Amino acid sequence: MQLPLQQNAEPLNVPQTLTQALDLHRQGRLAEAERLYASILAIRPNQFDALHMLGVIKLDLGQLSEALRLIAAAMRVKPPSPQILLNYGLVLSALNRHQEALESFDRAIKRKSKYPDAHINRGAVLSILGRDEEALESCRKALAITPNYPEAHYNLGNSLRRLGRNEEALRSLDRALAFRPDYVNALNNRGMILQEMKWLDEALDCYDRACALQPNNADALNNRGRTLYELSRFDDALTSYDRALSVQPDDAQVLYNRGNALQELERFDEALASYDRALSVRPELAEAHHNRGSTLHELNRLEEALESFDRALALQPTNADALNSRGGTLHALNRFDEAQASYDRARAVQLALTDLPDDSGITLM
Repeated sequence: MQLPLQQNAEPLNVPQTLTQALDLHRQGRLAEAERLYASILAIRPNQFDALHMLGVIKLDLGQLSEALRLIAAAMRVKPPSPQILLNYGLVLSALNRHQEALESFDRAIKRKSKYPDAHINRGAVLSILGRDEEALESCRKALAITPNYPEAHYNLGNSLRRLGRNEEALRSLDRALAFRPDYVNALNNRGMILQEMKWLDEALDCYDRACALQPNNADALNNRGRTLYELSRFDDALTSYDRALSVQPDDAQVLYNRGNALQELERFDEALASYDRALSVRPELAEAHHNRGSTLHELNRLEEALESFDRALALQPTNADALNSRGGTLHALNRFDEAQASYDRARAVQLALTDLPDDSGITLM
């Protein structure tokens, strides 16, 4: 915000003020830099650098609409440089306008082919758009220019993981961590790959290192909890989920995972409450409806359990586990024909998915 000028105040020296603002910006003193950029624009509304850099500050502050307006205004003042096209693309990407962001990054690269930041952000957007093979190529172009670019190794690893090339992905994330040992996102994603490969102790070590660096990283805490759950350390998993929820209280996935840990600990009333909280945030979470039904079954609330299984199946009609659980509840209600029909549907789904011989059917217990 511009401060009111005194009646006899000296005219603003724009070049000097801009230099001061840029210096403050580089130091991370954003509020002071923002005030100086605004003071320049108050007397020179089309000052290119002030428009651009104030837009960058707004991007850093998450004020995306204002960032877009300011950077677009700067681009109307004079032909855009590769840097401003990069920043414009970053704002568009943050606004989930990914195709437009891709076009902006492409324009930046057209003006400056050896621009690693543009290549790596282009790759990130391509990955979001599901074009991971193209994303790989962008990451490799960035690395050909700057081989020690940790973000490029990180993004390359993520694309490789999504393509199912886990061993290559691990090598890329290891390179990212070699250049930046405190790269929390790389540690977290490395843990996710190791967890998928069932190297659970190694995955847990990654999450522990990530949480040591960022104790309030909700994603790492949730993933740590999932690994502890797979290791049957349910109390420890619950502690990790609770820490994640202290950071993000309304994260439906964490609430669901927490319910699973509580169910394993046979704390069924608490598990039910956790599933209910998850579903209040994401009513379409079919797995939560299913496991809520299993918890209600354990509490002998069979009619309510059946309703939960039916909700799960309305969302996922071919969920064999939910069909099987539904059959168990119908059996407990002495509705044997309906139970057998549900088991038969579960068997049909399993056969369709696995091509198993028809002698592996589910039978009433």
